[in-house]
Amino acid sequence: MSAIEQEITRLVAGFTGEVAFYALNLTTGAKIGYRPDRIMPTASTIKLLILAEFFRQVDAGLVDPDDVLTLADDDQRGGSGILKDLSPTVSLSARDHATLMTALSDNISTAVLVRRLGREQIMASARDWGMADTTATFMGTERQYGASTPRDLVRLLALIDADAIGSPATSAAIRDILVTQQYHDQLARYLPYSPYNRIGPAHRGDLIVRSKSGFSNGEAGGIRVDAGLIELRGGPRYAICTMTEGSDDRLFGPEHDGAILNGELSRLVFDAWRPQHGDGEQ
Repeated sequence: MSAIEQEITRLVAGFTGEVAFYALNLTTGAKIGYRPDRIMPTASTIKLLILAEFFRQVDAGLVDPDDVLTLADDDQRGGSGILKDLSPTVSLSARDHATLMTALSDNISTAVLVRRLGREQIMASARDWGMADTTATFMGTERQYGASTPRDLVRLLALIDADAIGSPATSAAIRDILVTQQYHDQLARYLPYSPYNRIGPAHRGDLIVRSKSGFSNGEAGGIRVDAGLIELRGGPRYAICTMTEGSDDRLFGPEHDGAILNGELSRLVFDAWRPQHGDGEQ
């Protein structure tokens, strides 16, 4: 057993629930993982699929990103996001909803986009992109809402990185929105990354995290998921997805054991693949 495998075994043994993760080095082709084909609830990380489908339809001329999408009564949701606290008459562009869905995991913006894009079409695109083990209804229990594997989600991230979702400009637009995420207590938890070192989509740091996290505390126990593209200036790029469920911790505190474990696994991959030099402020 390699040193990395030994460390993964040690970290997983100390967790109260189930764990799966997968990382693919997009520069070298190297892989690191643990049960990467285990199907687990995604929580809001499934919104990465909605984001990709949104821009695929933009690229195909089916959706105008500047179209104003008003809220319908059926779009109202609780949970994460900001629209639930704003006027119900607020009108935002389709692109604005895509940004809110990603940056703040806004559940109302998510409902608006699923209604506009079509759930069946979103899932048809998932199949076209090779996500054979991914299912979603975007409602219901955690597993009904969204379920996938680390390998499926990394596959989608790799397509986004390779400019393979529509045109190169389309994939670049997806990456630009992924950098807006505000929740960084998982993949970026122990990385030398600052989400504030950017103006618009242009990040000036030596380390860039473009990700979509998810969290829940329902019938599957405490769930923490994060999937993203990690870019090291002068070093490799890699896609990673970490998934945990069944944690005894049903709270939403910053020290949730699933978030900590996902952060530790992320740092393990970072240390394995980064250029050998000390951390600096990013």
